[in-house]
Amino acid sequence: MSKQTLITLAVVLLAGAVIIALLPKGGYNSDVSQVGQGTPAVVLAFENYAPASMDAMALFDRVRRDYQDSVMFLVADLGTPRGRSFADRHQAFSGVVMTFRADGTLAGRGLLESGEAGLRQRLQRELGL
Repeated sequence: MSKQTLITLAVVLLAGAVIIALLPKGGYNSDVSQVGQGTPAVVLAFENYAPASMDAMALFDRVRRDYQDSVMFLVADLGTPRGRSFADRHQAFSGVVMTFRADGTLAGRGLLESGEAGLRQRLQRELGL
């Protein structure tokens, strides 16, 4: 192999390692029965084919890193009976985020129109974080 090929390979491997390190650790739990079990929760009503859900998921990824020790981040997968039932019970549709207090009381519900800063403000206002 030439020196240039080795350098290119090293750069590609390093870039891959950096990208993997920046990805969120683990997926999102869809067990919405955990709401009300003693830890505040943020639940995204999610459909994997809906653009609003994808945008909200990307925002969730950025915010979750800072709050995952004190708040559960869950998804209500609208493609499953449990997720659909949960969303219906809380009058949510794809892209809606619901915040719940530790006792399971709904603290707030709405779209993430104001982005990352808005979600952080909601967590502070609705859950006292």
